[in-house]
Amino acid sequence: MNFFKILNEYEDMKYTLLRIEKFLKRVGNLQNKVKAIHISGTNGKGSTATFISEILKVRGYKTALYTSPHLVSINERIKINSKKISLKVFDNLFKKYLRMAVKCELSYFEYLTGLAFIYFVEQKVDIAVIEVGLGGRFDATNIINDPLVCVVTSIAKEHQEILGNTIAKIAFEKAEIIKKNVDVVCGKLPRSAIDIIKNKSNNLYLYNKNFKIINNRVNILSQKFDYISDNMKLKDVEIKLLGNHQLINASIAICIADILNKKGYCLTEFDIKRGLKVSVLPARFDVRNVTINNKKFKLILDGAHNIQSLNVFIDTFKQFGFANINKIFIFAVMNDKKYKSMIKKIVPFVKKVILPKISNNRAVSPKLLEKEFLKYISKSKIHIVDSVMDACNIIDDGETVVSIGSFYLAGEILKII
Repeated sequence: MNFFKILNEYEDMKYTLLRIEKFLKRVGNLQNKVKAIHISGTNGKGSTATFISEILKVRGYKTALYTSPHLVSINERIKINSKKISLKVFDNLFKKYLRMAVKCELSYFEYLTGLAFIYFVEQKVDIAVIEVGLGGRFDATNIINDPLVCVVTSIAKEHQEILGNTIAKIAFEKAEIIKKNVDVVCGKLPRSAIDIIKNKSNNLYLYNKNFKIINNRVNILSQKFDYISDNMKLKDVEIKLLGNHQLINASIAICIADILNKKGYCLTEFDIKRGLKVSVLPARFDVRNVTINNKKFKLILDGAHNIQSLNVFIDTFKQFGFANINKIFIFAVMNDKKYKSMIKKIVPFVKKVILPKISNNRAVSPKLLEKEFLKYISKSKIHIVDSVMDACNIIDDGETVVSIGSFYLAGEILKII
């Protein structure tokens, strides 16, 4: 279902909050009726949002979650207690407010954000976890005026044509979600980013200063760690999401829970541990045994789509011993990413690379990607195919396959498997 063909994509629009403010004013400024946790950052937003929403859900709070992008279906972005908004309800909301959205000249993402707040208020949620789409300052979610907690998960160079070409400039854009006198939780950030954020808030909780993880133990199914903060200690916390970065994301979620308790919420040690343990998120170092056309192979599905997330993937890839023997890679990437640098980083692990066409007009063409791969590997190791299904069809039985470079690619593979 292509709900948004009539609306603009963000690349063609001026960066401003005026359109979404105009729309939400017409529907009653519903964003001000939702108690929200607002999460920005380069990577880790979705995982952190999922962790804290599951903690809240376990306790019994009616918890809304707004994330992006979706992998298979657009209604994944809007959830209450982990349940996606039904396509029927979504379709009804979309049609009801479309005329107003067009009058306000909303973009695709702005309209989605507006509909999310309308739905959350209609459903009388207790609390909402809201993930920033891009940047922060002019992101449509930044119409939240009085968040409970603001979060900056990580800072790295991305979308430099929009956010700026230095860590400090990017940190400034992302830190603009921070409102006066609001508690702010930060993950592992560069020093220059912390300096910027300190100018926005005195109520900072910094990873490795105010809270941290120790004694992490890991296996292919889960990882355990102990959490220590200024006023909380938790032992044997377990998460199913893999990689050292997920330990940091989980610790951010625990810190958020601790702050919420100071604001009158009641999140016990059991709630925190249970919420983290049941949290799952597709396409984050997602290891699966799959069968397609009677061929069985191991698939590592990861949405790493920028240099920082790719570095994190490679670290985890090595940590679990997958880098010992070169693998088949399925690769696709959007044209606003540093795909040349990404390719250079993955070629040392490539036995064969498959370049499918994917259904997104921002995707780099397979021919252009082939040209870049040819700088490092022979043409016999590169396969251009017309679709993701064709990519899966040429994988041999018993192989280990890595899908990487884009959440859009991950979504198309999930539709098949």
